[in-house]
Amino acid sequence: MFHRSLQMCIIILILIGTGLAADVPFVFDENASGVAGYSSDQIEQAYATSPDLAGVPLISMPSDDEVLVFPVTGGGISPRGISEKNTGDLKKTFNIRVEPDNSRVHEEALVLVSRFPGDLTIDQISSIYNYLKNGQGSIKGWSYARDPRGIDYYMFANESLKIGERAGCAGTGDCDDFAILMSALMESIGGTTRIVLAHNNSTGGHAYSEVYLGRLNATDNKVAEIIRWLSQKFNADKIYVHIDTDSMDVWLNLDWSADHPGGPFYSGDKHMVLCIRDQFDKTPLKPPENFNAELNAANQFQPAEIDTVEVAMSAGNKKDETNIPEEDETTNPAIARCISLGNIYANGQCTFPGGSSCDVWVFYRGDCILTGKKHG
Repeated sequence: MFHRSLQMCIIILILIGTGLAADVPFVFDENASGVAGYSSDQIEQAYATSPDLAGVPLISMPSDDEVLVFPVTGGGISPRGISEKNTGDLKKTFNIRVEPDNSRVHEEALVLVSRFPGDLTIDQISSIYNYLKNGQGSIKGWSYARDPRGIDYYMFANESLKIGERAGCAGTGDCDDFAILMSALMESIGGTTRIVLAHNNSTGGHAYSEVYLGRLNATDNKVAEIIRWLSQKFNADKIYVHIDTDSMDVWLNLDWSADHPGGPFYSGDKHMVLCIRDQFDKTPLKPPENFNAELNAANQFQPAEIDTVEVAMSAGNKKDETNIPEEDETTNPAIARCISLGNIYANGQCTFPGGSSCDVWVFYRGDCILTGKKHG
């Protein structure tokens, strides 16, 4: 339903101006090790050489005084004239409609995250995404409905919820309405979101939201742990994000056309960001409480092992079976970590379902981002 609906979700746009592109599409996969240490050039090179990102453009960030030219289509495919909208005015429109402080929106968000303990964790975000897309129990997932002919109509978040309640579904509307409600629910529990406007020549226009994960180069960065959780939770070997090459901010794709949070991007010739509620500081997400505790427990070295690892790393050596106390999961934390997540250990390598592998100590340090994922 979602892919077919994209053909009717026409909203976007031609940019008049010179919005700078700083955000780069990026795929966390089994080859994306040590991303936290990547330079801007390395991130851009990874984007340029990734077959998974073919047809996905860089994101542009128009300033508030730049102008967007919209084909006015509303409920039809063929344009019926054009309209020009100032980027700042369009941001105000989306800001008003996101309304995270609306009591109906806030109540819905609290109910959706109440089963997941913690403060702004990725499993809470996932719960919101899953409910909007797939529904829960007798409540169906999002129901697509196009705009009136000749009008681009943006619904308030609480409107979508009220209509959905009457219809027995999570919400009703087109892609921009879905993005608005997604952002509203996540912003209502303290998350940081933004809305991306996209366009291509085959399916027209599209809109989707993204949620802020954190900064790759921050000392308290939890991005790698969040990516690992997403990979395990959704049995996914690729997680799609945007990375700002200046700030190293990471934004997770929440498009309705994806299979899960962090699914593939909508392709096209233009992707443009509206940074809603940008007068407030961005708030990074956290891993689920239990997942974080598991990682912390696994990262407790014995004193003798600390010396061995530090010597190997400072000398630039790859940690292998000649450096570890024993090739035994009862005495070696790296091997234990590998095996406990359903992988196979042999000869210094942790081998994952599907056949790819990683040095067991590189895996243990968290540099093999998408390792240890569960299959089946």
